[in-house]
Amino acid sequence: MNHALAILGTLWLGLLVPLQGHAQKSAFTAEGERVYLYGNGSWSTDPDREFSDLLEMELQQKRASESNEDRCTLIFGLHNGFAVNLKEVAADLQFLDRDGFYIQTRRVSFKNPRSGKVRFSEVQMKLERGCEGYASFDVVDVPTCRMDDGTKIENCFNSFSVLGG
Repeated sequence: MNHALAILGTLWLGLLVPLQGHAQKSAFTAEGERVYLYGNGSWSTDPDREFSDLLEMELQQKRASESNEDRCTLIFGLHNGFAVNLKEVAADLQFLDRDGFYIQTRRVSFKNPRSGKVRFSEVQMKLERGCEGYASFDVVDVPTCRMDDGTKIENCFNSFSVLGG
């Protein structure tokens, strides 16, 4: 009887471990490095790897054009906090003036954002007074959010976060 309880306890504990996000199995690379398999099918050399489950976008740089005073280039970085690599993420941004009035909408697209990595993309706009022509922006839609194999991830908008914006 105690032996049966011990087996059930071991099985129960084995079911809890994957639910807590811990590595389930490990293996060694050809170079002898240990890698860990996670429930989402990804491998990592980090046994305690965690994911934020957020797509974090931040304005990295804005530059005015030297040749055209009305042109502004914005460079955005997107950190993929998902546990999977993505093929493409596109976000629609609305730009507002100092009074909060709408100026224009631009789409920024990020190609191949890898899990745990940052990808960059730029947007160019023609605004009266160049980069000084807008005061803020907001993400209003995430129409494209696809995994490596092309599978669409539903509801990426709720996982999208703007840092320092």
